Amino acid sequence: MKLRHFYGAVASCWASLFLLVASGWAQEAVNPFRIGLPQDWTQRHIIFSRDGLQSHPELVGKEPRIAHSAMQRWRSTRPDFNAAGSTVNLAAPQRDWNVTMGGRLAANMFPAKYSFDPAAAPDCTNDYVVFALNVAGLTGGRANFVGFNNLYVGAGGLCGAGPAPNTMFAYNTTTVGAGRIATSPILSADGKKIAFVETGATSSVFHVLTWASGAGTIAASVVPASMTSLTYAAAAPNTRSSPWVDYTTDTAYVGADDGKIYKITGVFKGTPALAGGIWPITVSANIRVTAPVLDNRLGLVLVGSQNGTFYSINTTSGVVKSLVVGRSGGTNPGILAAPIVDVTNGTSFVVSSNDGTSGVLVEVDTATMTELAKGRVGIASKSGTAISLYEPAFSNDYYNDPTTGVVRLCGTGNVADISPWQYAFGGFTLVGGKFVMNTTPVFSAQLLTSTAARCTGWTEFFNPNVGAAPGTDFFFFGLTADCTGPGTSGCVVARNSDLSVNTADVTGGPSGIVVDNFSTAGQASSIYLTGFRAPDLALKFTQNGLN
Repeated sequence: MKLRHFYGAVASCWASLFLLVASGWAQEAVNPFRIGLPQDWTQRHIIFSRDGLQSHPELVGKEPRIAHSAMQRWRSTRPDFNAAGSTVNLAAPQRDWNVTMGGRLAANMFPAKYSFDPAAAPDCTNDYVVFALNVAGLTGGRANFVGFNNLYVGAGGLCGAGPAPNTMFAYNTTTVGAGRIATSPILSADGKKIAFVETGATSSVFHVLTWASGAGTIAASVVPASMTSLTYAAAAPNTRSSPWVDYTTDTAYVGADDGKIYKITGVFKGTPALAGGIWPITVSANIRVTAPVLDNRLGLVLVGSQNGTFYSINTTSGVVKSLVVGRSGGTNPGILAAPIVDVTNGTSFVVSSNDGTSGVLVEVDTATMTELAKGRVGIASKSGTAISLYEPAFSNDYYNDPTTGVVRLCGTGNVADISPWQYAFGGFTLVGGKFVMNTTPVFSAQLLTSTAARCTGWTEFFNPNVGAAPGTDFFFFGLTADCTGPGTSGCVVARNSDLSVNTADVTGGPSGIVVDNFSTAGQASSIYLTGFRAPDLALKFTQNGLN
């Protein structure tokens, strides 16, 4: 399939406003840092619509994740994308790369990718990806925090034939007994610092690492020369709550297994410190919470809990509101993945595998914490078997016009069928000023007949340079076993706009998936992940064809 340069008619005059506002944010909010493009777990948890941003243009300046996504979807700012149509063929046979690290990411946790300059071509030296490994008791010099550059290697690759990237840094970041990194890291706007949580047996430590190129190797790691450490939960580990950073205030929100949400100030531009006053705030005492997501427009932190309840926290008053989504007392009712928040529609989306009847995708009025719509996604954990369901992903059409968009996710079959299925809900209708999901799926299909295979969370990425105009809307997810038959490996899956599917073997299925560019340069539009079983590999595949 040849790439064709295309950027659609939606690149109208108001889209230029996004770029101007984003530029203003870069100069004012993160000064003196130079703005780059962090791509981590948080990008897919803030969504919006084109018309919604016209009504709330201030959000582009307050939330850089919106500016980045708007540029990617509606207007190219990279010179190498503005040339004549490309003849690069990303579907041709190419090599992915894999590097043995001695560890892997925890379930549904993500690497983080940094692009040095969103207004320039991909950079072999300054673009990097970092993997925070869920390993404790490091021995023999092994690393648990590894970064790579020279990413775009492989046959026809921008950075050469490879066969592998360069190890940019390799650290042992452990500071407490049995310390490990069970959640996802988050990057500073200039890419020079990385925030993450180390969880010990009984405590949680918030670290900010200033990395140095050439520090250590995977087999012979070094202790960071510059890393701040703040024990924010002295009596509770952190199993599931990745930190969320509000770049405009240099503030982080993060949870722990004590069911509290903590606020940390001075994250990247100062010295990290616990906020006082109303913080920390308990939402579900001694019950694990998800990563939080900040709705900057409403001033609310949204977070789910293992008890199946969805919570909002007013960041000024500390008032907590809640909605029961999964039924406590049943098998695995918890909300396991962070919510997805539409900041222009005033709605949030969460998933539970057991509401007392089935697995569900629920749309919630963010301000009032009332249920707007509930889509059922199979029997799931109501079957009595614990089935973990994770985050959905929204189509590019949703960002253009919610009435034409869909949200996709995994569930199971109905009645006694616990094999993995895929579902799509669409037909968002304007009701009371909000776009509300149709509760009847517009699409459902069995992925595998296997009852041993489980499905991971979904990641969406619109690439305007792949396929016929206007481009290809990719959905990436994984299956944990039996991809090519009983007893075979897990796999990563790429679902394309034309409903075609590509798969590539990944032992045990993939971790969370981070997507980088839509460049036409060889090997420069890729995805990054680890497998969930040995061997402990960092993996890169091209978006188009998973080569």
